[in-house]
Amino acid sequence: CSTAGTGNEAVVDLDSHRSFARLRTVCIGTLQLQGSAVIDAGALFVIHDVSPAQYEDTEIVRVDLTTYAVRSVPLGGAAWIFAGLGDIWVETDSTVSSLVELSPSSLRVVNRFADPDGTWGFLPFGGRLWFIDNYSLKTLNPISGRISVVALPWLPTGLSPESITSSGGQLYLLAASQKTPATAIATYNPVSGAHRLVSETGLGGGAGLLGVTGRVLWVEPPGGNMHEVTAYSMQSLRPLVGGFSDGFLNGTWTAVPDAGDLWFQIAGDPLECVSGRTGRVDTELRLPNTFGSQNIAEATPPGFVAADATNLVVAANETHGANPSESGIAVYALDPRCHA
Repeated sequence: CSTAGTGNEAVVDLDSHRSFARLRTVCIGTLQLQGSAVIDAGALFVIHDVSPAQYEDTEIVRVDLTTYAVRSVPLGGAAWIFAGLGDIWVETDSTVSSLVELSPSSLRVVNRFADPDGTWGFLPFGGRLWFIDNYSLKTLNPISGRISVVALPWLPTGLSPESITSSGGQLYLLAASQKTPATAIATYNPVSGAHRLVSETGLGGGAGLLGVTGRVLWVEPPGGNMHEVTAYSMQSLRPLVGGFSDGFLNGTWTAVPDAGDLWFQIAGDPLECVSGRTGRVDTELRLPNTFGSQNIAEATPPGFVAADATNLVVAANETHGANPSESGIAVYALDPRCHA
């Protein structure tokens, strides 16, 4: 990774043909390119593989997006990172799975919660962390450490929670049967108890809710080895007519709801920003050093992507992903068309 050698490599808007020069390349070594990254409190937080040969040899890296100063802290077995409730959270998958709460400014460990069952998919909402465990919706109080089960008596008999996300003051819940293809998507206000449920016919068990951007609820229907993400209306809870729907072999693409849009990329293809208002593609962005191939195994794997109101941050693959030791973080100005 070379800050001087890659500083002028631009992202190109394939619709407007406008170029966006790289603002900065931050070299921090080998990255977990298919891991997660998040922007919060003016900084990027990402998982760094200190030694790829050692699965648990990981650390959390913080990059200030104003000064580009880098700070890191060792955290073994880091598998997923997200922001919420004023802090940074990391799910670890080592000898004993855990959820670790970090200060966004110092990366100091604020709290560590044991997760013996390996529960993933925590959602920060209303001062608590919400998650699904053993077919039940539960919450974790980060102050007391208490776990509570949330009663959902209005769910149809035979359906149990499978996935959750949120927008504003309400939760979006996907429920499915363990024995039949029956599925439903619901909105639920935990304060008032108000809820609305729509039965689905084309999802079945194994579906998931990716997130909400603007007016779009992003749903991941099940597909075995093939998987996709589809735009649903957050009002009707039905697929948007003419809305975005795409996917490919599992592990060959990434979809990230961030900064009001969905960011979607298949290995070797342009990065698409999909409008959070219309559920349609705003534009396609060609990333530098992205290598496409008819043989998907030879194409550059999709790395992490994160965005805020002004920045687009992606993994900087200098050799088409073939030499991860030459990877870094590339920061670009956000294409205004991505908020068209």
